[in-house]
Amino acid sequence: MVLGLNGVVSILGGLATGKSMETLELTEFPNMPFLYWLAVAGAVVKPKWTDSKQWPALKVSMNTPTPIQPKRLKNFKALAAWPDNSRSSVPMMFLMAESFKLVMQVLTLPSFPVSVLGTVVNKRARYSYLRKVDAAESLTYSCKLNPAVRETFSGHAEFDLLLEAVSHDKSDVVWQAVLSMVLMNPKKSKGGKKEGAAASSKPAEEEVSGEAFDTWVLPENTGRAYAALDGDISPMHLYKATAMLMGFPSPVANVHLLAARTEASIAAKKGVCGAFQCSSGRVAMCPILCTSRPVCWQSAAEPAARVSQGPNIVSCVLRPHLCKLGQVQSG
Repeated sequence: MVLGLNGVVSILGGLATGKSMETLELTEFPNMPFLYWLAVAGAVVKPKWTDSKQWPALKVSMNTPTPIQPKRLKNFKALAAWPDNSRSSVPMMFLMAESFKLVMQVLTLPSFPVSVLGTVVNKRARYSYLRKVDAAESLTYSCKLNPAVRETFSGHAEFDLLLEAVSHDKSDVVWQAVLSMVLMNPKKSKGGKKEGAAASSKPAEEEVSGEAFDTWVLPENTGRAYAALDGDISPMHLYKATAMLMGFPSPVANVHLLAARTEASIAAKKGVCGAFQCSSGRVAMCPILCTSRPVCWQSAAEPAARVSQGPNIVSCVLRPHLCKLGQVQSG
């Protein structure tokens, strides 16, 4: 079923009238094929870089509550290997899967200053579950761009997207997320060094230590199954052939799915945690590949779960802050 015609009409109307469209209110989730068309069109008409450190304060929000669909929740729990099959329990990361379409809508708004196709990468994400959500609740979602942009030490631009879910039934904020992304500066090397800078020595691999408390199985179709839920059809996640076009030997697991699997592993061992941070800065260097059997570790040095693939290779560090529900972690 093709949804999101409300957003299609609003954006096409804005383009036709020259409206800046810094805010967009939707009655239904965006139409994902249309958003990817906007991303492709943006690669043609938008610059790949801007020196500005003050971007527009864009916001996309749902103005009608969205009920939690039992089938989507069931499929998400199966993908995340969630230990509690109760229909009433809603994992924290399910709300990320629900709201990802709003992330894409913000990144492809006509007022977003640059093209995101091949220029924007994930750096880290921070998720906070402020209270447990019941499957019978309806939620309204929003995503906004923090206009303050930070220059990284290597000359790229880092920006934040702020997501939120509000209970329609109880009128309280139940979930928040901060997605930190990096706009790659084409004048800098991909390795992060300025032009003409001397090459640095290869960093030593991080030793994985602590308790290995879960081993995951990621089938080859993992990326396609998760894309059917959240709409992320980036080629690196879908097929071996499309992943190889981007330099990977097989499909790369979606970082939000890795966070969902980690949440499930922690829930099975320690009970649900209120918030955690996923630092995905190394994913581009050592990705978690589908068809692999990554191991989830409890760090001996800190309350952190580390996901490893192969001996002494840490591809992604997921830090669950074992806090009481209702406390927002600062990162």
